[in-house]
Amino acid sequence: MRRTASTAVVLALALGLAGCESAVSDDGGGNDARLMQEDWVAQSIAGKAVVHIGRVTLSFAEGRVSGRGGCNLYSGTVEYGKGAIKIGPLISTKMACAEDGLMQQESAYLTTLQGAERYSVGEDGKLTISTRTGAIVYDGVPRQVRPEN
Repeated sequence: MRRTASTAVVLALALGLAGCESAVSDDGGGNDARLMQEDWVAQSIAGKAVVHIGRVTLSFAEGRVSGRGGCNLYSGTVEYGKGAIKIGPLISTKMACAEDGLMQQESAYLTTLQGAERYSVGEDGKLTISTRTGAIVYDGVPRQVRPEN
């Protein structure tokens, strides 16, 4: 009787772990490597179209993110994996841009980006970074050549 109970417990644990492995492989973990293979150009921030397409960008490197907020350059730390992401704190240059709405958009972008919680790359190739206040949607573009350190 004891052996049967032990076998049942082991079997239950094995089935439970097998279910966990399946959940892990289906939760966006396949997108991890893709983040660093492309650069990302924002299309919308919290449901609003970007003022000037191509001026709000995001790039991933080992433990870091960087890009343009629309006017200024920014960089900061990043941790991500299996669909979860944490960005920040971010630092940025402090130039002023006179174009309508650009500084407000940059402020909203950097604030939203620092609130990142989840990410996914859809079948259409778009990266979505989700936060409690909305999402940022990016198109992937070929990776830019960066100087070696």
